[in-house]
Amino acid sequence: MANKILNRWLPMLALACMSLQAAAFNVSGHITCEGAGVAGVAVSDGVVVTTTDASGYYSFTSEKKNGYVFYTVPRGYEPAYANGFNPQFWQQFKSTNTATAETHDFALTRSDNDKYIMIFGADSHLAKRNGDRTMYNNGWIAALKREKNAAQQSGTKIYSTILGDLTWDLYWYANKYNLVDFMADQATYGYPIPLFPVMGNHDNDGAVKPLTDNTDLLASKPWRTFVCPNYYSFNLGRVHYIVLDDIFYTNSGTASGTGMAGGRGYLDQVTDEELSWLVKDLQLVTDKSTPIIVMFHIPQFRLNSSFATYGAGRNYAALAACFNDFKTVHFMSGHTHYNYTAHPSYRNITEHNIAAICATWWWTGRLQNTNYAYNYCQDGSPAGYSYWTVDGDSLQWKYKSIASNGDAQMRIYDMNAVKNFMATEATAKALVKAYPGTVPTFGTYSDNAVLTNVFAYDTDWRVEVHEGVQYTLAANRLAAYDPLHVLAYDYYRYKSAGSITTIFATSTNYHMFLSQAHTSYLPITVKVTDSFGQVYYKTIQRPQSYVVTMDASQAPYDLGDVNGDGVVNVTDVTALINKILGNSPTGFNSIVADLNGDGAINVSDVTLLINKILGTAQ
Repeated sequence: MANKILNRWLPMLALACMSLQAAAFNVSGHITCEGAGVAGVAVSDGVVVTTTDASGYYSFTSEKKNGYVFYTVPRGYEPAYANGFNPQFWQQFKSTNTATAETHDFALTRSDNDKYIMIFGADSHLAKRNGDRTMYNNGWIAALKREKNAAQQSGTKIYSTILGDLTWDLYWYANKYNLVDFMADQATYGYPIPLFPVMGNHDNDGAVKPLTDNTDLLASKPWRTFVCPNYYSFNLGRVHYIVLDDIFYTNSGTASGTGMAGGRGYLDQVTDEELSWLVKDLQLVTDKSTPIIVMFHIPQFRLNSSFATYGAGRNYAALAACFNDFKTVHFMSGHTHYNYTAHPSYRNITEHNIAAICATWWWTGRLQNTNYAYNYCQDGSPAGYSYWTVDGDSLQWKYKSIASNGDAQMRIYDMNAVKNFMATEATAKALVKAYPGTVPTFGTYSDNAVLTNVFAYDTDWRVEVHEGVQYTLAANRLAAYDPLHVLAYDYYRYKSAGSITTIFATSTNYHMFLSQAHTSYLPITVKVTDSFGQVYYKTIQRPQSYVVTMDASQAPYDLGDVNGDGVVNVTDVTALINKILGNSPTGFNSIVADLNGDGAINVSDVTLLINKILGTAQ
């Protein structure tokens, strides 16, 4: 009799227990791949972090403060992608009521992605102004499509990020262009590869009232609603990626535009709640040799004029301490619109600050008839991106120009031409007079000085400078202004409008190198060797013209590499002799053929080239 009663009540007891269990959690779901549960996947609401069980099931109680649930893409898998680029690793909560239980299921696909390419861009600043969307589509999107095609040909997977400031809060209301419009544009333009975005200070809603306890939370709500979580993590192959929101938006100050409630002010800090989530996330990365890449908008570390690294974020020390147990950590940031690499005292951390997609807020391209090829950042770097190749736990990187999609690692300046232009050209003289101390004259450079901008320079790179085949010159690093940006922005903006925006003016950068040449006419070759032994060359003839198109006249070859095959040998002598005889070969490079800099290509250049090959020339 007792057994009959027990059998009768057991199902009801089980159902009651299940109901009690369900009532204890208000968020649950399954993560599956091809119908089977995936175990050990981290799931979070930005506060709580839990993992799926053997059946792929997860559950937890959320205060629903952030408005979403997301999972950390595990190694060997990928999420679904909306419109081919938008990773669906998160879902919004259906209700803000914590008493309402919700189910959120996710599906993964298997992916052998231990080897891939990761592209880090920053600061697109789309705002429906200055022809920005046209230049963005013709520049950034076109470059990504080229990169995708190249990756597909080699059978390599490829991913991307934009390190914040996708939009520009000042123009959300004035130009009616916000995050919804940005995401719609990506679909229209056919953003070609997965995009894991990072939130920037200009991606906050400036219409939120300033200086209240929840200003930051409310201002980031459009991002959390239409883009993705403002902080999250994912794995691609053996690398663990972390995206952080290091902007605490206060909107303090006076309203600065249509629809604004404040001055769009912010603090560069990671909140305590976010740091708490980060600690929980990292606890699940049990192999401490796993490379960690942390992506945020505002740099945590910067360089001073002595090239020393210092902490810049308000709580950079607390953030850095979270990674003490890990061997290799790379911080990736944007915000500054220029390039630099910082090596803080934390032995395992390197910060890479990446120049901007929009360069100088799209101005230099706009001033050259909306031609993206002439978009330059305030440090003189061409608008570009950091291109990383990942193979297991091996990481390599280099900077690439969006316009050329190539290895535009440096630019050489004949300072004689720069000084003469700034001292004699009427508009240049007026510009310097109107903005003393802001716009440089370059008048302090000595005669025959040569300046080289090595855009992505790091302290383990080598910079070598040669004048003709006769001289080897010292290359002394200095903090300096880039002359091309002075021309491309300061000069042309003043010429067209009679004024410049000083915060967009050329800024001092820390990857310039000064050399003193012996003559005013011998060609200059710069050889740069990066962290991974990759060698890059640039050669100019002098006098070198000081014009916005000057990059086109700088050959990416060693002096004497007449046929441009990467080496100087007897085939170059043959090419040079053929040129003198009037039979110019395909690929002939006249820029590097005039070895003696006399303005003509003749037998004396052949003699110099033979001496160089034999090693009798310096």
